[in-house]
Amino acid sequence: MTDRQARARILVWSDYVCPYCYFLERELDRIREQHSENVIIEYYAFELRPEPVPTLEPQGKYLLTTWSRSVYPMAKDYGMPIRLPSVQPRSSLAFQMSEYARAVNSHNKVHLALFHAFFIEDRNIGDLSVLLEIGGNLGLDVTELAHHLRTGTYKAEIDQQRRKGLERQVTGVPALFLEPVDPGAFPAKGAVGGNTNWLERDLMQVAQ
Repeated sequence: MTDRQARARILVWSDYVCPYCYFLERELDRIREQHSENVIIEYYAFELRPEPVPTLEPQGKYLLTTWSRSVYPMAKDYGMPIRLPSVQPRSSLAFQMSEYARAVNSHNKVHLALFHAFFIEDRNIGDLSVLLEIGGNLGLDVTELAHHLRTGTYKAEIDQQRRKGLERQVTGVPALFLEPVDPGAFPAKGAVGGNTNWLERDLMQVAQ
């Protein structure tokens, strides 16, 4: 689908180390199925803890409590496999890999593979060698990918995406915005969190 064919655009700010962003993919899949003719979905990087912000302690009280009370129950409701990762890496390199994948028309499969690697396989997606292995398994040009990750080709781009999120008052993820492809066609709206009920209501109105 092209932007010209779609009537609405969903802008998603997310982080690969956020379990709620992982769960959101199930909701977005449903929206794609129900509104495929009317909507396009765009992803933007929002690293929750960029340098020099400390990363979370993998076995710290905060994560153990959050996962016990919220993450694991949500995973059960969605029927999605997940486990608390043994590492809490920074996600800058993963986002840079995602941008490279976008440039070679492979964004969707890399996007999903990064969530799978982190939350199901317990792999350190902040580690260059891990990312290169993932890329190789997906058929990416590993030599080219390694060059871009080592030289930071896409670092400025993902930093700019985060700044754009901050300009929209994004402080947590997932953050969702619904906008018309044709400016002014309908009011834009946004919200932080994985609840997409409002999105589906608004998309139904857009489709009418």
